[in-house]
Amino acid sequence: MDCHLYLSLIPEALILSQLPPEKFGAYMATGSKRQIEGPAIFFEVDQSADLSGFRIDEARERCKAHSDGSPRRSTYIAVFNVLPRVPLDALRKAYLTTPSGLTLGLDPAVWAGDGHEKFFLYQELGPVYPRVASRLGPKAFCDLVTAPEKLVTLPRLAFIDLRLGSLASDTDIQLDGSLPYQNVEHLRECLRALRDHPERMTKIVYRGMRPDILFSMVRSGMFVGDTTGLRFFPMPSEETLESEHTLWWHSAQAVKGY
Repeated sequence: MDCHLYLSLIPEALILSQLPPEKFGAYMATGSKRQIEGPAIFFEVDQSADLSGFRIDEARERCKAHSDGSPRRSTYIAVFNVLPRVPLDALRKAYLTTPSGLTLGLDPAVWAGDGHEKFFLYQELGPVYPRVASRLGPKAFCDLVTAPEKLVTLPRLAFIDLRLGSLASDTDIQLDGSLPYQNVEHLRECLRALRDHPERMTKIVYRGMRPDILFSMVRSGMFVGDTTGLRFFPMPSEETLESEHTLWWHSAQAVKGY
């Protein structure tokens, strides 16, 4: 039975597993006996890539089926500083698993541009987890956060961009209730701070990631990058999600805003 290699972001870890992505996502999100429940986000990693910084061969010796023939769910290889040590081009596919254990796969694509909105909202996914409002599009935001000359910098960042609706262009607009975030007025004030202080590029909305992630509010997709490049895993359109990934989409929409 072959082992898959996964880079998990919640928690950050490099893991060998005999489970295929859909079953691995369910295992990470709900546990083997559904005693836990929370989102899972992970990549499948190309095992032919240069992973010499990890004890892969030793882990493969341990990633064997159990005596009853059941698959080995997880053999952990590393749990610290994993994200920046896996080559960007080794990330074959991204997966988003809802708290109920349903998984959606995202294929990589070329990032075509940062868009024309005035403001953006990002949920960082590792190695730190704040939610951040910014006047920068995804590529420029990633470049800023990973710039080595900055006083506070990250070696690499994974994140998703979230929808702001009309707030992306007008911070004073009257909202119609379509944004499911619990504290929209706080978000509005963060965006106004960016509007009123053009020298500021970012403003933290929440300092730590909340228990659930609003996959239903992903604007364009998932990003991971550093000073060497940016990988992009686009989110399907709502029409595609509704018609081709119905169960996952309804599960994602069931998560309450925060």
